[in-house]
Amino acid sequence: MKMKYVVAICLFIMLLSGCIRYETDRVRHGRISVTVKESDHQLRIDAKFKRSQTYQVARIIKEELDHNTSDEKLHTATFTIRDDDKLFVRLRKGRLKIRLDKDENDEVTYNRVRRLADQIKIVITSEQAQR
Repeated sequence: MKMKYVVAICLFIMLLSGCIRYETDRVRHGRISVTVKESDHQLRIDAKFKRSQTYQVARIIKEELDHNTSDEKLHTATFTIRDDDKLFVRLRKGRLKIRLDKDENDEVTYNRVRRLADQIKIVITSEQAQR
């Protein structure tokens, strides 16, 4: 009788966890990692990389999102890309965190942030491959 309850609980947990749509794209090379998680409502980008690559990552963010952003503003900021589109960026030495709320932003901004994530992956991993 107890076995039926255990099986029922396990099936319920599996069903419940399968209902949450959450995609993860992760690239790891030693201590370097770039993780892109996407749900129905949010896009999350987390990256760990060498401290010496922080300047390159900041340059890519400035080029892709906003040419007028100062380096101080990139360290922890919620800034407006276009009209009402907002994006949270936290850049520290060797770490990056980006959050985009899909409900508050349009598809153009979403595509720009996805392209940014791809560029960051390329720069961080190609730098690692060269060394």
